[in-house]
Amino acid sequence: MKIITGGKCGGNYYSLGPIRLHPNSAYLGLFFWILCLTFFGINALTVLGQPENSAPPLLPPNPLEVLIPDPLVPNPPKKNQSLTPEQLQELELALNGLDAEASAKLGEGNKPEAFTIWYRELRLWRYFGPLPEVRALTRVGATAWEQQEITALQAIDARLKVIYQEYCLTPQVCELPLLQGLATGFETVRSRDLALTVYQQLLIDARDRNDASAEESILTTMGRLYLEKLDYVNASTPYQGLLSFAVQRRDRLQELSYLEQLAFIYTQANDSQGAIATRQRLVTLYNNPEDIRKIPELKLAIATDYERLGQLQAAIASYEQAYTFAWTQQQFYIASDALERLANLYTTLEQFDAALQVYEALLIVERRAYNLYGIMHTYDRIGQVYQRQNAYPQAIQAFQNGLEIAQELNYQEAYFTEKIDFLVHGSRPLF
Repeated sequence: MKIITGGKCGGNYYSLGPIRLHPNSAYLGLFFWILCLTFFGINALTVLGQPENSAPPLLPPNPLEVLIPDPLVPNPPKKNQSLTPEQLQELELALNGLDAEASAKLGEGNKPEAFTIWYRELRLWRYFGPLPEVRALTRVGATAWEQQEITALQAIDARLKVIYQEYCLTPQVCELPLLQGLATGFETVRSRDLALTVYQQLLIDARDRNDASAEESILTTMGRLYLEKLDYVNASTPYQGLLSFAVQRRDRLQELSYLEQLAFIYTQANDSQGAIATRQRLVTLYNNPEDIRKIPELKLAIATDYERLGQLQAAIASYEQAYTFAWTQQQFYIASDALERLANLYTTLEQFDAALQVYEALLIVERRAYNLYGIMHTYDRIGQVYQRQNAYPQAIQAFQNGLEIAQELNYQEAYFTEKIDFLVHGSRPLF
């Protein structure tokens, strides 16, 4: 009975320790050898020989970091050496050919082979320096995203991170074109956090150079990336910067656009104060007929934010303004919504007489809009308010009016009948 003490794979020796062989040891040995060759030098035998409580097996290496000899560069340059201009020119032609070959394979539907060729091409681009390599990584990364090739995206993202750490963590060392290329690269493979980190460096550089055009372009990209991440809190900062640029050049259309975007952002970020200030600014800027029609909805949103902040008198005033503007514009849906919210607020404050006045105005709006469901619902709310005031005859009359509409609609008849029966027979529930 033989004992295996080690093996050789990829030029390295691996020790398994004393292991007694099974009678079918020849087959087992062949399996180990094939496994070793498959993983190109991964310490597979050592992993298989580890005890149960040891670390998990290593993940397959990044295909862009497996630097194997390539026929295009039979004699790779030694450390601190580089290829000659003639060699680089010849290699670039060959890499363009590899790119074309990979594209052809992808067109044939052979995606695995296509990306295997692209991996080879990308490994060789590092002979040209970081910027050409980043551009090549970005090009293939765009294709990987289109093809949803997750392995390739992860490999390219990892390689971009290596380049960034090596060349750009110190701003004085990293050249501007490389930093711009890395920002685009990270954005292409949807590594948004790192893209934003790099764009922040670019933003500082643009401001140091007083390059307003570059600054505005970077802010636009950063705002979009934050929105893609649904990071509304941080998205407000670049859009505030963009708004300042629009104001400076008196670009009214852009100013309105950025204010509308900020109003949405503040709302999503639950920043009621920011949302109120932004929408009030919009109201003052809206002056053409198309924009004026947006005012009722703005007023309604402002009122909602005031109510959320507990500033109830300001909320009441804004609900009234929303109703007035909406009625003038014949936007009956918004007018109805404003009155209903206002009435609910008065009811919550137990200002029942004010609530009933608002509900009477709401009935007029609903009739004008021919909204039978709205009329029925409003009579229901009126009945509930009278009931809370112990004004039972008025409550019964309101529920009776609601029942008539319900019968016409053939909807919720039992609900109103039950309400009336309870009040008539003296049970008189509160709701």
